[in-house]
Amino acid sequence: MNQKSSEEQGRGRRLAIIGAGPIGVECALRALDEGFNVALYEAKMPGAHVRTWSHVTFFSPWSLNRSARGVATLQAAGVELAPDEDVPTGAQYLDAYLEPLVEALKRDTHFQLFEQTRVLGVSRVRALKGDLLANPKRARRPFLLRVSGPEGERFDEADVLIDASGVLENPNRLGPGGLAAIGEEALNGEVIRAIPDVEAQRDRLAGKRVLVVGHGHSAATTLGALTELRESAPQTHITWAYRAEDEPFVEIEGDTLPQRLRLSRLGNAIARGEVSGVDPVGGVFVERITREDCALRVVLADEQGTTREIEVDRIIANVGYHPDTSLTSELQVHLCYASDGPMKLAASLLASAGNADCLAQSSAGPEVLKNPEPEFFVLGTKSYGRNPNFLLKIGLEQIDDVMTLLTQKEGDV
Repeated sequence: MNQKSSEEQGRGRRLAIIGAGPIGVECALRALDEGFNVALYEAKMPGAHVRTWSHVTFFSPWSLNRSARGVATLQAAGVELAPDEDVPTGAQYLDAYLEPLVEALKRDTHFQLFEQTRVLGVSRVRALKGDLLANPKRARRPFLLRVSGPEGERFDEADVLIDASGVLENPNRLGPGGLAAIGEEALNGEVIRAIPDVEAQRDRLAGKRVLVVGHGHSAATTLGALTELRESAPQTHITWAYRAEDEPFVEIEGDTLPQRLRLSRLGNAIARGEVSGVDPVGGVFVERITREDCALRVVLADEQGTTREIEVDRIIANVGYHPDTSLTSELQVHLCYASDGPMKLAASLLASAGNADCLAQSSAGPEVLKNPEPEFFVLGTKSYGRNPNFLLKIGLEQIDDVMTLLTQKEGDV
């Protein structure tokens, strides 16, 4: 069997990647090694979403958050790397790894980085969404990207398209059934919709009545920081509203991620009412928010319609995120009706949902990353849709799987 090298298979093919976060950057690095011409589109600056939680410590060590190819690239450039077993913050990850990797990419003549350039929509050249169904001719029509950058709008083309744009620009809302609570949208951005840097926002939070909404590890991270704030500002009072009626966290026996276990134990202790200064309210959602003078009156409601009113100064929403599905609405993509993730991968994740430890996950293989739209792939956090269990190590495995699909050829027997 005569088989071309991967570089010969890739060279000359134009690969466009949407999103210069961890997976987009790592994917660009791998694609260049496979011989593709790579265009990486970033609406802000590389790693911009990570920068929003740069003060937060990863659950997992460096060994699970960087690729062997990325490590080799930086070592060749003389960059000193932290030990594999160390656990970085978001800022350390950016400063010591992602940003130097972007600088290394820029030195490759087959790479283009379009910063401050937002992809507004994608389609196919001379083909509508419903054209050429299951027809190999569709794959021969280049992708058409409508982009807006510093010089205005334009159309770009690509042979292969990867959406690694993530979900952090689309936070979920606080109300029932995923809708906005009554009055929520009128607050004009007053709700803090990320894990706050409590120390940096001390003047805004110390001594205040703070409502934290959410039942995941992001909420537990925020609660941990706020309970530390109370040590020096004991007037601070925290209310925690969450959907679970029982203890919200699974404490994994022998957890190999100490940070995750610490947060799980803290969250469950708060839910049991064991942490001073924090009032847990389980089994509720936010029904209504009303501004009254300098305070916010919040109505919490349970499934039976029983309500409870509280008055707070600040609201922190750690209720998760969802993907922007409008970006690829003109492509032939089959999305899961529950998660908004690509259907094949969503079904695979549902089949393995019984495993409480997300660290035990591994990529389900190349086939589940395929879409009805040929040569189009969703990677990274966005590939999981509304499923919160994505880990960076999974995204690195996804890159390997996609490159396997893009470079494998049957050859001549």
